[in-house]
Amino acid sequence: MNRNTFNRRDFLKLSSAGIVSIGLPGKFAFAQPATISATTFPGAWETAHRSILVPAYTKATGGSTNLVASLAVDTVSKLVAARNNPPYDVIILDEGPYLAALEHDIFATIPTDKLPNLNDIPEKFIDPRGTGVFVSGQIIGIAYNTEKLKEPPTSWNDLLKPEYKGRVGLAGMGSTLMTAWMVEMARLNGGSESNMEPAFEFVKRLLPNVGAVAANPGALASLFQQDEIDISIHYNNNVGDLQSKGVPVALAKPDTGWVHIKSTMHIPKNSRNVDLAAAYINEAISPAVQNQMAAAPYMLVPTSTKATFSPELEMYATSMEDVENMNGVDWETLNPRRAEYIQRFNREISN
Repeated sequence: MNRNTFNRRDFLKLSSAGIVSIGLPGKFAFAQPATISATTFPGAWETAHRSILVPAYTKATGGSTNLVASLAVDTVSKLVAARNNPPYDVIILDEGPYLAALEHDIFATIPTDKLPNLNDIPEKFIDPRGTGVFVSGQIIGIAYNTEKLKEPPTSWNDLLKPEYKGRVGLAGMGSTLMTAWMVEMARLNGGSESNMEPAFEFVKRLLPNVGAVAANPGALASLFQQDEIDISIHYNNNVGDLQSKGVPVALAKPDTGWVHIKSTMHIPKNSRNVDLAAAYINEAISPAVQNQMAAAPYMLVPTSTKATFSPELEMYATSMEDVENMNGVDWETLNPRRAEYIQRFNREISN
């Protein structure tokens, strides 16, 4: 574990140079100005982090954040390529990419003494290796334009209806959103994480209805804003963000149930700002930040036992246990072939 240490001589040098520092209970003082680089996900995640998490981190440390929107698989690729000089100090991943990245040994051990809010995170949401912590859950359903579709869709098979020709939106399979949905389509059509063929067959049947394939969930949300699509697969937080902007969209529950995923935060090995990265994660799991993230419009599922489910979030679930009982993904089975599936999706669907 890297630690910033300051002896009396160092302190006097800083003082004479006019550099101000702040003291935090149980933490090191951080010289100012201090900037860390952190990843977020494109779309509603980035909006939420810029408006909620980053200000909380700045208030706690006095530091600033260079926030970079990046899909989880892209973040991992960049860290593997630059493991000795990571481009980020703290990263957010979805569960699948996080598990796949373990073999690359790119995560530092989180200094738990710098994360007092970790005491309020259930053990099951803390990586047993000490390299990560789950910060939230997201819910996947059928997003639809409430003005164009007078009756809410009730099944994933509704995407195949001829009246939606050219009006269905998809995202690239490099996103966890689309990967989780493809697993769901495989399962509902006789396949599984180890047999994704039924999912690809379903999407081939769907292609006449597909009007656009967005690069990521944030870009997919923009297609609703631009009136380019009427129905899609999406996360509850992106739908909530669209609603807050006045876009006539809602999220319908499929008759086979909601799908859920969880997101984690990590500190890359060789980060030059371990203490500040830890402070950033500590704010991400704080009750105050998690309560704001759980409220409308983002409605992200909190993992802190001191955070509460907002009334808006309770339309999907009332506890993390409810969320965990939703349909999910066996990432350990899927991950060995995920890159292959992404390439195939890009070749057969995106192009």
